[in-house]
Amino acid sequence: MDRKSIVIRFDGQAGDGVLSTGQLLARAAARSGYEVLTQSFFLSEVRGGSSTFQVRLGYDPLLSPGERPDVVIALDEESAVKQSRELASDGLIMHPLGCDAETLGLKAGQESHGLDWKAIAVAAGATARSQNVVAAGFAAALVGIELGILEAGVAQRFAKDAAVAQANVRALNAGYESVTTALNGSRLSRRMAPSKGKPLLLLSGNEAVALGALVGGIRFYAGYPITPASEIMEILAKHLPRLGGKFIQAEDEIAALAMCIGASYGGQPALTATSGPGLSLMCELIGLAGVAEIPLVIADVQRAGPSTGMPTKDGQADLNLAVYGTHGDVPRAVLAAQTVADCFRQTIRAVNIAQKYHVPVILLSSQAISHSQETVELPNLDSISVYEEPLYPGPQAGEYQRYRAADDGMASLRAIPGTPGGMYRTGGLEHDVTGQPSADASNRVVMVERRAARLRAIEREHAKQETLGLPPNGRCQAGIIGWGRAASAAREAVPSLHASGWELGTFFPNLLWPLPVEPFQKLLEAGARVLYVCETNSSGQLAQLIRSQLSTLLVAHSVEVVSVTKDDGTPLSSREIQQQIERHAVNRTKHKSGSTLELGDIAHRASSEIPLQQ
Repeated sequence: MDRKSIVIRFDGQAGDGVLSTGQLLARAAARSGYEVLTQSFFLSEVRGGSSTFQVRLGYDPLLSPGERPDVVIALDEESAVKQSRELASDGLIMHPLGCDAETLGLKAGQESHGLDWKAIAVAAGATARSQNVVAAGFAAALVGIELGILEAGVAQRFAKDAAVAQANVRALNAGYESVTTALNGSRLSRRMAPSKGKPLLLLSGNEAVALGALVGGIRFYAGYPITPASEIMEILAKHLPRLGGKFIQAEDEIAALAMCIGASYGGQPALTATSGPGLSLMCELIGLAGVAEIPLVIADVQRAGPSTGMPTKDGQADLNLAVYGTHGDVPRAVLAAQTVADCFRQTIRAVNIAQKYHVPVILLSSQAISHSQETVELPNLDSISVYEEPLYPGPQAGEYQRYRAADDGMASLRAIPGTPGGMYRTGGLEHDVTGQPSADASNRVVMVERRAARLRAIEREHAKQETLGLPPNGRCQAGIIGWGRAASAAREAVPSLHASGWELGTFFPNLLWPLPVEPFQKLLEAGARVLYVCETNSSGQLAQLIRSQLSTLLVAHSVEVVSVTKDDGTPLSSREIQQQIERHAVNRTKHKSGSTLELGDIAHRASSEIPLQQ
């Protein structure tokens, strides 16, 4: 039976090549024209523990990597037992020979079959280590991907050693051919119809950030390795010098940001990338960039925390730090990417905002996006708008005033060091319009307002780029809001909620600070009386931000802001979002009267259909 999409999950021990197996299948599927979205889970240890790689492929663009796998390919018995609990109701699990089927605890409608992955690899003339390549061949045959496409991928991966490449191609073929015998008599068919799409580009979130930085004009990078952001540094180290840029691996995150401030002060658009612990170290220098009005972009690839936390697990708990981190009122913009393709777009947007408004911009991604791979179409570079910062041209009448008042909150012209007539003093001290330190109270008021005006200007310009979704009649009962990876999960939950009778407005902002007010106002004017805010942290940080920044608006419309959250190191899923929303509607009905009857009717109907998590 042909399917619109299929979820395949590989699982094994660290060192078994599980991630390589999944990536091999994902690339072959993308080259075959399938839409692909992957998700990986692995421990931070170099050796030991389990690794999981999930591939979802289909004919239409995918919003999430899927939840319960249709197919599990386990390379050892421990992995088979673990994943049997996650299997879809009609799923198939492939495990090594000798695995006791009773220990898997499969239910009616589920199937299990055994293959000796290592023996198949050895019989094909490879070594037992090629068991993962056998598994990749098996999965490709199960889906229906052409063998030649997969062979090309294996040859490319092992191109440095022709003998090893040939042995692995043989192992691949053996795995491909084993489907016929392994599934002989199986009731289940996982094969999809061949894709008719054109080959697609497969990128990870970190790769997309790096490419967006290059296209957006970044020509200086300084950074310190940190999971899960390190790939951004590795890619830019390779490509920046080819474009005349500079790359420096600093001794720590503080030095990295200081170098970026110096480069930007000298006229080179600069970026650094880090994760939560590194962003914490950068706070004082973010304040320096803010008061000195030096353009800067920081990509923060979030992970589960606090402190060292879980470096290879997902989280969205850095929003408060990004918005409020540093002492004093430091102007900054905060953006959040939602998908791999969005990483590319929002990185360019971050560079544009930094260069236009002379503020530090923090771009939030997360482990679930940074290490996921998604199929994207090649962007039309001619259609991309890259801001060209106007600079102080040279001697003019009167003294050069670097920090003079500007119209509509716009930044005043910067002078690059060495520009005739453009010499000025800058630093972390409060200053007057020329840059000279000043402790005068009236001057302080002027400078505080000057910085606040640029935030208002950013909000005016970029709130228009945020998209609000309303039902065809323009009315809604509630709004569903999400940011980062949680926004994609919320998008996937919306059709099911609509089918349950909900009239929902949707708002998935990329700009989180300054918070765009107009879309929220329109959502409330459309009738939303509950805002469900989806995010992967325990405290509901965006929900808190909405409550604090829009309190007057919320009170005027009698609106409740409800957090839809989790914080276990895994991304929020569409099923979990739907369950939490339905549960809240049930509880809301129990405690309130007829004014919420329409929500109560929907909740009671839906609660009989959807098992709520306890």
